[in-house]
Amino acid sequence: MSSWTKELDEAAVLATKTGSWHVLLFYLLCGLAAFPTSFLVFSQVFTNATPDHWCAPPPELEGLELPEGLLRNLTVPQHEGVYESCSRYALDTRALFAALHVYVDERTEIIHEGGVLRTIKTCQLIPAKEFEEREKQISRIVEAITLIRSKPTGCLNGWRFSTEQYEVTLVTEFSLVCEKEWLPRTGYTLFWVGSIFGNLFFGWMSDRYGRRPTILLMIYLEVPLAIAACFPSSYMTYIVLRVLGGLFFPAMYQLPFILALELMPPARRTHAGIIVGMFFASGMSLLAIIAYIVRDWFYLSLATSLPFITLYGFYWLIPESPRWLVGRGRIAEAEKVLRSLAKKNGIELSQGILFDIHKKIKYENFAEEKSTMLSSINGNTVEFPEVRDRNCADHIIGNMLTLKPDVTNVSENVNDNVDKESLLLNKNVGKKGISNTLENNRGASTRELRLNEQLKQSLKMNYRGTSLGDLKSKTRQLVTRIFLKGDNEDNVEMSANDDQELQEDCKASILDLFRYPNIRKNFFILTFDWLSLGVIYNGLSYNTSNLGVNDYLAFFIGGVVELPSYIIAWHCMERFGRRWVLCIFMCIGGLACLSCVLVPEDRPWLTVCLAMLGRLCGAASFAVFYVLIGEFLPTVLRSQAMGLASFISGLGLLACPYVVHLAVYGKSLPLIIMGILSVMAGISSLFLPETLNQPLPQTLEDGEMFGRDFKLFSCVDRSRKEQDYNSTCTN
Repeated sequence: MSSWTKELDEAAVLATKTGSWHVLLFYLLCGLAAFPTSFLVFSQVFTNATPDHWCAPPPELEGLELPEGLLRNLTVPQHEGVYESCSRYALDTRALFAALHVYVDERTEIIHEGGVLRTIKTCQLIPAKEFEEREKQISRIVEAITLIRSKPTGCLNGWRFSTEQYEVTLVTEFSLVCEKEWLPRTGYTLFWVGSIFGNLFFGWMSDRYGRRPTILLMIYLEVPLAIAACFPSSYMTYIVLRVLGGLFFPAMYQLPFILALELMPPARRTHAGIIVGMFFASGMSLLAIIAYIVRDWFYLSLATSLPFITLYGFYWLIPESPRWLVGRGRIAEAEKVLRSLAKKNGIELSQGILFDIHKKIKYENFAEEKSTMLSSINGNTVEFPEVRDRNCADHIIGNMLTLKPDVTNVSENVNDNVDKESLLLNKNVGKKGISNTLENNRGASTRELRLNEQLKQSLKMNYRGTSLGDLKSKTRQLVTRIFLKGDNEDNVEMSANDDQELQEDCKASILDLFRYPNIRKNFFILTFDWLSLGVIYNGLSYNTSNLGVNDYLAFFIGGVVELPSYIIAWHCMERFGRRWVLCIFMCIGGLACLSCVLVPEDRPWLTVCLAMLGRLCGAASFAVFYVLIGEFLPTVLRSQAMGLASFISGLGLLACPYVVHLAVYGKSLPLIIMGILSVMAGISSLFLPETLNQPLPQTLEDGEMFGRDFKLFSCVDRSRKEQDYNSTCTN
C-alpha cells in the first residue's frame, strides 16, 4: 500500500503512546462538534414552541373580570371536550348590553378630531362589588351570552396563550397561529435548506483548503449569527438569520469529528463517534434544563449562544489533519503536526520519522511482493534472484531526480533488466524441466510469459522516472524545505512513485464517487441510511410535544436515554462489527415506532416508552453509522463525500417538520413513517462490507478495492485479535 495509511497510523500511535494532551484535544474536538450544534438545532423546539391557545374574548367582556375558564367556556366552541384554537362564538354587542343593562355604564365623551368636536357614547360593563350581587351578575352573564351567541367565526381580537409550560415564545410574541401557523414549520424547513447547501460548501472547502481553516471560519461566522438571532425585528428576520446559521450545521458537527478521526490512533477512532454522540445527547439534556429554567425565548436564545464566544480560543488549539496534508502531498508538514502533538505529550519524535516508517513499510511490502513472485512450475520453485532491493531502487530514483530525466533511457534499462530476469527464469526452468513432456513445456512457457509480464510491470513501477508534471511537486518540496529551516533533504524528499501517486490523489473530485462502481454502490447505501437516520432522529426529537406529556420532561428523557445507547453501541460494534449492529439497532427501533399504533391514546406514557426505545436505537444507530461512514470513505474525498451525502439526506430533512405535523391527523402517524424508514435502512446496511479493524482508505484505489469480495451474511471473525490492525472480517 503506497497511500501512507500505515505510516500515519504508526506515527499517530508513537505520538500518543504517553501523555494527556491528545486526550484533551480529542475531547475538545468532540465537544466542539456536539454542544454548539445541539443547541443550534434543537433550541428552536422551545423558542418556536406553540402553547395551547384560543381566541381572545370580545373586549366588552374584559372589564367584567370573569374567571379565565368561564370566559373560555362561554366564547370558544368545543368538539368532544377539546377547545377550538382558531374560532370563537360571534356576539351581538347591542343585544349583550341590552340583556345586561343593569351592569352597563353609559358615558358621553367629547373628542377633538380634525379640528371638529364630536360627541360619542360609550358603554362598559362593570362588575358588581358585593359577593351575592357578583354571583347574580355572573349567572346573568352566562345566561345572556348563551342566548345571544351565534355561529363560530374567526379570532377577531387576537389569542390567549397558556403559560403553563411557556411564558413567551416566538409564536406567542408574533401570534404565529391559525392562518400563520405554517411559518414556524417553514422556519424549520428553511433551516435545513441552509444546512444542506452549507455542508456541500464546507465539505468542499475542507478537502480543498484543509480541516483547520474551515472549522475556524465556521466558528467565526456561526457564533455572531447565533447571537444576532436573539434580536429579530420580525419573524421573517429571524428566519433569515436561522437560514444563515443553518449553513454551519451539520458541517460544524462533521468536520471536528473528521479531524478527531484523522488525528487519533486507530484504537481511539471508534471512541470519536461514541464520545461525540454522548456529548450531543448531554447537550440536548442540558438544553432541556436551561429551557425549563428560562422560559422566555429571548433569554433562552442568549443562554445558548453567548457562551460560545469562548470557541474563538480554538485558534490556538486545533492543528491541521496530517492525513489531509499527506493527501495534498505535504508530507513534511504532516510530520511537523505529529511531532508537535508528540512534543505536547512529552514525547520526542526523531526528525524524518514519517519517512523512516515509510521506508520500513516499503521494504516489508517489497519482501511480500517478492514472495508472491515465487511460483511453482511442474512442481519446481523458481525464484528471481536478480530483483533489486527496494532501497536500492529508491536510491536510483533519488539520483534520477537530481539529474535531467531521460524517460527513454529508463525504459531501456527496464527492458534490459526484464531480459536478464527472463534468461535466469529460462535457465532455471531448463535445469528442472528436461524430462518433461512437450505439452507440459508448453504450459510452462505460458506460465513463464505470465511471470515475465508480472515482473516487467513490477520493475516499471519501481523504475518510474520523473516527468514535466513533477516540476510542481519539486517546487513545493523546495519551499517546504525552506520553511522547515534546514531539515534534512532526505527526510523531506519523496520517491518519484509516491509523489506522482499523491499528485493523482490531489486531483480527486466529488465526481469520482460515481466513476468507481464499488465506491458508488457504498455511497448510495450510506446516503440512504443517512437520510433515514436523519428523518428518524430529528423527527423523534421534534415529536416530543405530540407525546401527550410535559415537553421539557420528554425532551430531557430523550437526551438521557441516548447516553447509554452510545455505550451499548460502542461495545457492540467493537465486538460484533459495524454492519450487523447497525442493522439490528435500526430494525428494533423501527419496530418500536410501529408498535405505537397498537397503544390507546389514553396511555401516553406507553407511547413515550416505545418512542424513547426508538430514539435509543436511533441514537445508537447514528453512533455506529458515523464511525462506519468515516471508515468507508477515502481521505482524499472524505469531507466532500460526507458533505454530498449530508446534502442528499438534508433534502429528506426538509419534510421532517411536515412529517411531525401529521400528528394532527393521528398521533402515531409520524411514528409509523419513521418506523418503516428505519426497518428499510437497517436491511440495506447489510449490503455494506465490514470495516472493523480495517485501515482507513487513503486513496480512491483504496476505496474501490475495499470490501469488494465480502459475503452478505458474513460476520466478524472474533478469533482475530484487535492488536492485528490489518485483520479483516471473514468475508
